[in-house]
Amino acid sequence: MKASITIPDNLNEISVGQYQRYVAVTKGIEGEFLNQRTIEVFCNVPFERVILMKHNDVKEIAEHLVALINEENVDFKHRFNIKDQEFGFIPDLDEMTSGEFADLTAYLGKPEEMHKAMAVLFRPIVKKEGDKYDICEYNGTKEFSDLMKYMPLGIAFGSLVFFYNLAKDLTKGTQHSIREELMKEVLEK
Repeated sequence: MKASITIPDNLNEISVGQYQRYVAVTKGIEGEFLNQRTIEVFCNVPFERVILMKHNDVKEIAEHLVALINEENVDFKHRFNIKDQEFGFIPDLDEMTSGEFADLTAYLGKPEEMHKAMAVLFRPIVKKEGDKYDICEYNGTKEFSDLMKYMPLGIAFGSLVFFYNLAKDLTKGTQHSIREELMKEVLEK
């Protein structure tokens, strides 16, 4: 029996929810079983069908999918759509509320909570003027977190890389500032 499957070509063809499911179902497994589960999740093929596929096909497809997930060159995008709703990244991080910050720090770095972190970072756009936009007020993650499971993974990863780079830059700046202060103290003595 021949059947065709759709294999994602880029991270934006994989959803945050699929990635979360992948992390959950592949925890602690390896080898052929890992490859089978990878195809099951990312290609939406029932496991009963995956185990009937040729070994070489399973291996090749799974390697392609894992390479996508491990891709390091992801772009940061400020906006994306889920159906007809456009979502935008927090326009001004300096204006982040303490509630947004607390929730974001609680959810970042936990794949099972990624949809909640994305619901903090991205919210529906309520007003646009050119490239500038306003997003709806933050009232916790409950309203949009389930919807964020449909968010393209490439956009989610891009926002995480953005935060990683921001934190790295802040750390460098802090270290430089501390070095300057220490040098002043040493020279003053």
